[in-house]
Amino acid sequence: MNPFFLALRSTAWWGWVAIVCFWLPLPAAAAPPQRPNILFILLDNAGKDWFRCYGSQENVTPTIDRLASTGVKFRTCYVTPVCSTTRVMLLTGRYPFRTGWHTHHDPAIYGGGYFDWRREVCLARLIRRAGYRTCIVGKWQINDLFDPAQRDALHRHGFDEYCIFPEGRKGHPAHKKRYWDPYILENGRRLDTRGRFGPDVFTDYLIDFFYRNRHRPFFAYYSAVLTHIPVVPTPANRSRRLSSREQFADMVRYADHCIARLVRALEQLGLRRRTILFITVDNGTDHGTDQNDPHPLGGRVHGRIAPEGIYSLGEYGINVPLIVNGPGLVPGYRESDVLVDATDFLPTLVELAGGKIPQGLQIDGQSFAAEVLGRRWPRPPRPWCLTQYYDTRVIRNQRFKLYSRGFFAHGEFYDLSQDPLEQHNLLGTPAMQDPEVQTQYRQLKEVLDGLPPNAKLPWEFRSISARKIRAALRQGSASSTKSPPP
Repeated sequence: MNPFFLALRSTAWWGWVAIVCFWLPLPAAAAPPQRPNILFILLDNAGKDWFRCYGSQENVTPTIDRLASTGVKFRTCYVTPVCSTTRVMLLTGRYPFRTGWHTHHDPAIYGGGYFDWRREVCLARLIRRAGYRTCIVGKWQINDLFDPAQRDALHRHGFDEYCIFPEGRKGHPAHKKRYWDPYILENGRRLDTRGRFGPDVFTDYLIDFFYRNRHRPFFAYYSAVLTHIPVVPTPANRSRRLSSREQFADMVRYADHCIARLVRALEQLGLRRRTILFITVDNGTDHGTDQNDPHPLGGRVHGRIAPEGIYSLGEYGINVPLIVNGPGLVPGYRESDVLVDATDFLPTLVELAGGKIPQGLQIDGQSFAAEVLGRRWPRPPRPWCLTQYYDTRVIRNQRFKLYSRGFFAHGEFYDLSQDPLEQHNLLGTPAMQDPEVQTQYRQLKEVLDGLPPNAKLPWEFRSISARKIRAALRQGSASSTKSPPP
């Protein structure tokens, strides 16, 4: 193990507080290097209700809050309401109706179909083609890495190396072993992780990756396991008796601590000013789909626990934090009203890496690299962002939000500036007589009406929620709750 990494490991973890010293404001360079390092962090199941920089009354994200205040904080970033569908959308730059992956499915748990490198082009493949060393650590749930036909899926998707919690169906040694004594595959071999905490293993590996690739451009995708259920103690509170919600708060705090370690490592390696850091989340907070822990886990906003996040097409489920930071590369101290959805990450990261989108590859995303770099946009930003679960599509602009008619909704239309919790459907009310409201509704509806039907995958979704949807369709009892079944 390299001496830099050993020095970091020898530091008490509470020492991350000292990182404030190197977060003093730094002037942005006039022109960034053509090939910056890219660190993309995707947290798991933690919505805006837990981020103080987004109005949370919790105080568990000091590192992220500082990165938000000194970087660019985006007000609107749309993902899907559940893990796997967001990941496919993010990695392909394509909407769920185009990939066909519109319903939750975890191949390692349920078997069946998977994220196929012959059908889709993963963003890591395009960034590697641009000359980057690529790495993924954390969670990978859209291939079954124990299936011989998929064992090399991560390399085929464009990752040179990996340190992964692979998931596993019930009864498999990897089943739910993401935290203490985790089941982790490192470049094809299982690690001995006895007594170790999974997020520490992933963070350690990534810091070593920084060290080994400090003289060449790299792309690191940290697909975090925190803060997915089950709720567990972290190394910071293992000896304390806490409620499930207190433990969840500490899991968010520990995710922030891991990010602090990564930032400190980049600084100590002299890479901080050459690296663009993205932080976002796959969907909103899980409010207790764990059958053994029914207590609400949402963060407090405006004096109360926020509404349901995961599996909800409401704003707390699909509008997640997005923070970009990079002293010397990204002009900071900004909040952005530019609308972003998960399809935009592929073209943005590829552009920042100096890569190209292959001719003939149809993507839906639009690059927001100009916004990241503080430059003049070559074209107007997107006027709307969009997401989907099963056959319900959701579109919004700066003010209004429209649901398509589908399994989970019947064409609701909301004014988010006046009704952020979506309690008053405007359709059929006097508000629709306002010419401006009519215009906004018509524009959004024209987009939804012009979208193609869902593409067909050559396999059937096998998740619990997918089975519940099929059962409800057979019984003719489609829901209008706007929330897919967990």
